[in-house]
Amino acid sequence: MWKIIFIVELLVNACIAFTGFYIISKIIHSTHFSSSTTTSVIIGLATGLLGVLLMFKGIQVNESLRMDLRHLPLVLLAFYGNRFPLVIATLIIGGSRFLFGITPQAFVAFVAIIAISTGMVYIHRKLFNRPFRQNLSLNIWALLMITFAVLINLGFTDASLRLLLATWTIGLAVGVLSSLLTLDFQMLNRQVELYKQSAERDHLTGLYNRRVWDTRTAGLEQEGRIYNVLALDIDHFKHVNDTYGHGNGDLVLKQFANILMEETRPHDVTARIGGEEFMILVYDLAPSKVNKVANRIRERIANERFQLDGFPAITVTTSIGIAHGKHVHIQQMNVLADEALYTAKQQGRNRTILFDQADQQDIAASHSSTETTT
Repeated sequence: MWKIIFIVELLVNACIAFTGFYIISKIIHSTHFSSSTTTSVIIGLATGLLGVLLMFKGIQVNESLRMDLRHLPLVLLAFYGNRFPLVIATLIIGGSRFLFGITPQAFVAFVAIIAISTGMVYIHRKLFNRPFRQNLSLNIWALLMITFAVLINLGFTDASLRLLLATWTIGLAVGVLSSLLTLDFQMLNRQVELYKQSAERDHLTGLYNRRVWDTRTAGLEQEGRIYNVLALDIDHFKHVNDTYGHGNGDLVLKQFANILMEETRPHDVTARIGGEEFMILVYDLAPSKVNKVANRIRERIANERFQLDGFPAITVTTSIGIAHGKHVHIQQMNVLADEALYTAKQQGRNRTILFDQADQQDIAASHSSTETTT
């Protein structure tokens, strides 16, 4: 009878473990939480509760012995390198052992869980680039620590040896399956991320593409927030392509995009619209402040040495048009920014022109007196 119970409980525990792995992996790769700390705490709590559930369920090895798979959730966190969640989960799983009584056996089990997690951190660092070997090593390390704990608590008895035989057999079988499942999750999430980047990012510069720009700016006039649209392009970029080749033109575009990323805030939307044309969405800045931001970008670019392949480094300049407004449709703001950019070009390039929709007037920003060309 106990053999039937053993098979049923083994399947139940495996289903619990795999379902928990799936849910935790989804949380790990989720972008819906407000901060990384919040995500880490949720992951740690979820993993700890999964370990406690596996401990309480257990598997009936025979009429008198039970084992559990509480270590498997820790393997998952160690594999992903989530150290803070690993600490939380370790304390929850280890501390829950005292619910059965504050005994020397409980203390040994607690120390074993701490040792398992500590060793896992080292294994993850050493085998980071060998995922399957890493995952297998994490499982073996956990089983070794469990072995020491069982031998300390039960001694070298027939009961402890039977328990360890079942623990290693089931632990390795379920551990290998969970390793393959974890690797499959990781590969799937990497593919999803690659597809997402391919759909959202410009292939050359890594900035957002036109489709993301249109999506992220849709409905801005309904948000009731002040926002600014910056239109930029590289002055005389055709001359760069004609003189140094399109390959070097691509190098200039990449370096130009890197500067834009460095000079804008993480929540600003920076996109390459096409060719040498770029757009930046900047929230909540008054005309004077966004004007300073634009001129900082312009001056940084003018002072930068752009590295080329097979030619000496060159300098380039940028012209910037800004539309500032509130409750204005994004298409109109784009047109106003483009018109301001065109005005900057007409006035000699390497300068910033700001159009304040509220005042219905163009404001010429500070600019260099001498145009820089290549």
